[in-house]
Amino acid sequence: MEIFVILLYQKTKKTPMTVSNPKEVPEYELNPLELEFRRGEEVTKGYYVAKWYGSKVFVKILDKDSFSDGDSIDAFKHELTLLEKARHPNLVQFVGAVTQNVPLMIVSEYHQKGDLASYLETKGRVQSYKAIRFALDIARGLNYLHECKPEPIIHGDLSPKFQKYCAG
Repeated sequence: MEIFVILLYQKTKKTPMTVSNPKEVPEYELNPLELEFRRGEEVTKGYYVAKWYGSKVFVKILDKDSFSDGDSIDAFKHELTLLEKARHPNLVQFVGAVTQNVPLMIVSEYHQKGDLASYLETKGRVQSYKAIRFALDIARGLNYLHECKPEPIIHGDLSPKFQKYCAG
């Protein structure tokens, strides 16, 4: 798997987000060597499950072709800006990011039960009280995002595959 090769040779490569002054390194910066990847843990292309200090985390890795694409880098930076300020019990929590080493990564909390689409696929039709609970949880998370100041955050895709299932 290419992630292991990339992590081994990351010391010399600069990223489009590399800062020259160590004091300018973002607070959310993670050391990529603290992330433990296992072979076969790729969830979908560019998305992995890893361990960080013993806890499972979800890792989005920017592919190497995107390093030279200004739009991809801008989108990555924008996503980090939004994730850094969004904290709510009904949102997947941002853990940190790797921006000073190759590959660029976004690390968030991992939900073992997966997303709502997978849950619905497995369980089929859900009882109305569960559907209402899911809808309320999603609405609470969205309301939080829409009420963010000074600028609201608009979630672009509300399909079930983007709704993490974490209810008991």
